Amino acid sequence: MPQHQHHLKPNIRLLRQVAVTTVLWVGTFVFTKGDWLRPPSPLPARIAFVVIGIGGFVPILFVYAKSIRTQDEFNQRIHLIALGIAFAVLALISYAADILVEAGFIARVPGGGFWAVMVGVWFICMLVTPRFYR
Repeated sequence: MPQHQHHLKPNIRLLRQVAVTTVLWVGTFVFTKGDWLRPPSPLPARIAFVVIGIGGFVPILFVYAKSIRTQDEFNQRIHLIALGIAFAVLALISYAADILVEAGFIARVPGGGFWAVMVGVWFICMLVTPRFYR
């Protein structure tokens, strides 16, 4: 670790890690939305496409987990409740969507849309849940 990083407060260091991993993820997200590496592109190019797309997302998961681990028990509990509610909502929506697709009422729903719903529900729960403890 460079000498100057030892002098930074832990919160500043964590914010920097969040910023760097977010930029990495956004870059790989934009990269994977291009049509230039989809079939009929060669297999090695498509494999690289998948590795880059997933590889750009994984670091942000570790940084967010680190962020939650550094918080006190109360905030960790809020995260747990918010994630539990988000998981349940996502389970209901994905199950209902699957049944609606099988019944022919809607077209197939992309998985990225489900992930966005889960993040949205988690965010709302993070705002609302602490109010129950006041």
